[in-house]
Parts: sequence; C-alpha cells; structure tokens
Amino acid sequence: MNNIKSIKSLIVTLMLALLISIPMSLRAETSDIEGRWILSLQDDQRLLVGLLEIEKTANDWQAFLEGGPVEINIQKDHIEIIADSRDVRGFVFNRRMTGKIKNNQMNGSYEQEGAAAQKENPGTWSAVREKNEDSGLTLTSSATAGDISGIWTATQELDFRKYTMSLTQSGKDWLEQYLPYYDQPDVRCTSIGLPALATYSFPFEIISSDDRYTFLYEYQAKVRRIWMKKESPSEFMPPSRMGFSVGSWVNGELVIKTSLLDKTIRDFRGELISEDATIEERYSLSTDNQTLTAIIIVDDPENYERQPIRRRQWKRNANTEIFPYTCDPDTFYLPMYEDGEFQMYIDRTPFRF
Repeated sequence: MNNIKSIKSLIVTLMLALLISIPMSLRAETSDIEGRWILSLQDDQRLLVGLLEIEKTANDWQAFLEGGPVEINIQKDHIEIIADSRDVRGFVFNRRMTGKIKNNQMNGSYEQEGAAAQKENPGTWSAVREKNEDSGLTLTSSATAGDISGIWTATQELDFRKYTMSLTQSGKDWLEQYLPYYDQPDVRCTSIGLPALATYSFPFEIISSDDRYTFLYEYQAKVRRIWMKKESPSEFMPPSRMGFSVGSWVNGELVIKTSLLDKTIRDFRGELISEDATIEERYSLSTDNQTLTAIIIVDDPENYERQPIRRRQWKRNANTEIFPYTCDPDTFYLPMYEDGEFQMYIDRTPFRF
C-alpha cells in the first residue's frame, strides 16, 4: 500500500513539475482568447478595421468578423483566421490571417486567396481587446460636434466588405431563393435604400440646417434628412427605404438612429432587411476636419443572428461634383422580354418590393 501511495505521489510531483516547466503562453493556451477584439489589417495600400468576436463552443471555437462567420483554428498560441470578402467589382475572395497570441494581443501576416479584381499584396494584421468606449473607428474624433457639411468622396479604407453574414433560418430561406440579377432593386431603377446607400462608393453632400442635416447622395439622386430636434415621425409618415432618421452628437460622434423602414435588401448578396429593422450610424471627423469615418450597424433579429457591420471613410473634396443620376429601366426589362423570361420575372414578384 505504501508503495502505491509513493508511486501516486511521484506521478503528481512529475505532473506539477511538467506544468511549471511549460511557458505561461502555452499553459494558458486559449483561456483568454474569448471575447471581442478590434482587428486591423494593413497592406501597402490601405488599412482595414473590423470587430472580431471569438467564442468557445462545446467542441471547438467559432468566430465572427463584422457580424459574419469566419473560419478559425487555434492551436495553443497559434491562430489562423480565414475571412471571405467581396471587392467593388463583385469578386469574392478570402483573406487568410495567421499569427500568434501573446500578452493579450494577436499579431501576424495575411495574404489574399482567390480571384479578385482588386489585388492585395501580403501584409500584416493585429488585434487588441475592444474597450468599452471603442467604436471601432481608427481616426481621432473631435471632442465636440464638428462641421460635417460639404462634399465627401469615398476612400477604400476601413471596410472589410465581409461577404457572408450570420443569418437566421428565415434569413437563409429568403437568400436561397433570391436572384440578384432579377430581384436587386437598383437593376430596375428602384431605390436600394438603407443601409446599402450609405455604404456605396459614390460621393455625397451634407447640408447643415438649424434642425437637421440633409444628405444628398449622387447614387440614385436620393435625399435624406437627419432630424436633430425631432424624436419621432408624424403619425402620417409612411415607411420608406430611407426610413426616419434622428441624430444627436455624442462624445464627438454624430449618432444617427433610423427606423420606420420599408423592406429592402442589405447589400450585394441580397440579404433581407425587414420592416422592424433599425440602423445605427456613427459618424466621426478627424481632428483636421478633412476625413469623415462611419460605422453602420443593422439590428434585425428576424433575419440576422448577429448585427451586420459596415465601415466607410470619406475625404472632404470641394472640387468634386455631384452629377445627375439617370437610370433607364428599359435596359433591364427589354432584354428579359426578348429572351422570353418575362413570365418567370412576374412569377418572382414576392421577391421584389
């Protein structure tokens, strides 16, 4: 019996010694990885920023970038993330990020995989814990309300353009039957609405008034009013794809909350935005007032398990012109009629609004 106790004691001692000999970064392994991170990706052309959420499941890990699922593989202090994206010309590709986790930070390298019109050279990436006050924007904002009036032209900074989102079953059922070429609102000159309009790479102008900001978008020549002294729409205001927007300045950011939305689609894939959805936008000026950044968050539990996020950046440019917008629906309808597809189009009426 004493021999057995001695053997057990020796085994425990050896196990403790082995545990002590393992570096802390490996002993901790993945215990401190869960949570929300601000991920930054830098190549020789631009900086991208996104919210990375990592969670431990019963058997493995799962992760989400800007509200959409990504592949993740964690082995001790090594991490690999594969995120899908779409460029401005419609190509879908992956960004593979590999690196190490150390001292509550992540660092590594990344490369683009798959066909893409916008080629990216290999670069670096890093991630730090999201702070409670962190909006995910990278530029220092003014301490108070700034002068956002003027004409703004889009850059290609900040936005990951994450392709797939975390959809509910209802959202998946809709998307499976959606055909972008036939069902997308703007292909037939119908308003694309929010949030898509706020993320497109066309210039827009902001006009400041006493009680509101007026956004004039070049794309589809849309007009949008952000009410600064009105909390709710009139009882006669109908839902629309632009919705009803209320704004306020909070800690240097113009926070816009939009409701009273009509059905539309979120963006290029055609995910549904329901009538009960709300949209929050946070606009922030750089300290020199020449750069405007925004984070755009959709809240629609009916269709999304996680809130989809987009980010945009614009530069002030007084020399830019807002051109007239023209759209001829005949260029959409006539070829379809000539190809004998019109009845199919009529049958798909439930997928358009």
